[in-house]
Amino acid sequence: MTTKEKIAYRLEKLKKSGFEIVDGQPDITGWNVKSRSGKKVGEVDDLLFDPHNRKVRYLILDLDDNELGIAEDRKVLIPIGIAEMYTKSDRYEHSADPAFAAYDPANDGNVVFLPTVSAEQLDMLPLFEEGRLSHHIEMAIRKILEPRSETAYDEDEFYRHEHFNDDRFYHRH
Repeated sequence: MTTKEKIAYRLEKLKKSGFEIVDGQPDITGWNVKSRSGKKVGEVDDLLFDPHNRKVRYLILDLDDNELGIAEDRKVLIPIGIAEMYTKSDRYEHSADPAFAAYDPANDGNVVFLPTVSAEQLDMLPLFEEGRLSHHIEMAIRKILEPRSETAYDEDEFYRHEHFNDDRFYHRH
């Protein structure tokens, strides 16, 4: 990738991009997001994706109506590999999964869980502002969600981190 391509490259919101969710995959926008304890964290507002690689990199999480005492009037980014998707059809398939204990298909419907993210980490995440995502902000998100991370930002390697492994989101370990 040339320097010019790196400069021109950026992530886009799915809703405004002209791209669509792959056939057979659910559109998770509007789904509730819950903590491991089952408390509401917020709602998936949109997806931030890499149009070049056609990969979702972040969930845009709207913290409105959360049950964690976090300031509600903001949106934050959650790397796709940190979240886990559960649907009503997952009830029996994942019943042994510890995160599943907080999931009640009858009441919760389709949800996204954040099994490893604390309320404190969510509260520290920077505000998402469309068109203002920089390498500095992405590194800040990584350091909040993985405090022991000392990795410098390497554009060619950054999205190879487990935080962006969408197999984890879809339970394809």
